[in-house]
Formats: sequence, structure tokens, C-alpha cells
Amino acid sequence: MLWLSLTTASHIALTTPAATLTFHACNVPTISLEVYLLCIFKYCLTTNEVLLVYFDRMSNLSSDAVSCSFVIDPFNIHHLVIASVTIASKFFSNIFYTNLHYAKVSSLPLAELNQLELQFLLLNNFCLVISSMEMQHYAK
Repeated sequence: MLWLSLTTASHIALTTPAATLTFHACNVPTISLEVYLLCIFKYCLTTNEVLLVYFDRMSNLSSDAVSCSFVIDPFNIHHLVIASVTIASKFFSNIFYTNLHYAKVSSLPLAELNQLELQFLLLNNFCLVISSMEMQHYAK
């Protein structure tokens, strides 16, 4: 029953434009993506490949649900990065931080990061497992 509720919520998130707008910032952040990533990876544990897998999955799931790709652009990439790092750190590592830590590193309010995390999980259909074959594909 719980799984049905989660997959239904994921489908609704994929077909609702507001879900993808959760990641959309009003302005392009002044910090470059490169500097942002360096800062994030300095204080948070994860790898680049994990981010790529999750972003690709979101795009594919969105395309399947509404025949429209989830577009990653300068207005949403920073939010997508911190949401994926937060989730990947918790999922793949025995040692991870609280959302308050990730919020401080990203300079986001805790409530906003919590919302990004939930939407990210919904847009990935709560599928966080990455096979070794997938990881090798994205590591190339």
C-alpha cells in the first residue's frame, strides 16, 4: 500500500509543472557552478557520477510521463546539485550529515532544502539504487 502511494505521488510529481519549478530559482545564482561544486564536495560526501545518474533518470522519467524532458539550466542546477548530494550522501554513506548541515553549505533555508529533497525523491520515483554497470557507464 505504501509503495503504491509513493509511486502515485511520483507520477503526480512528474506530470505537475509545479514539481519541477520547485528547483527553479528566480535568478541565476552569482556563484559559478564550478565554485559551487567545489564548495559542496569539500563539505559533503558523494561523487559526480551519482549526480549524473539521478539527473538522467529524472529527465527520462519526466519524458516518459509527459513526453517532455526535464530541462537542467542555470536557474535550477544549483538546487538540483544540493538536493542530489543530500540524498546520495544519506543513501550511499554510513556517515552523513543532517539537512541543517547541507542547508548551511548551500546557503539555503532548511525548509527549502527539505522541500527540494522531497521533490527530488518524487522526480526520481524513489529509485536511488545505482548498479555497478550504470556507475561505470557514467564514470566514462
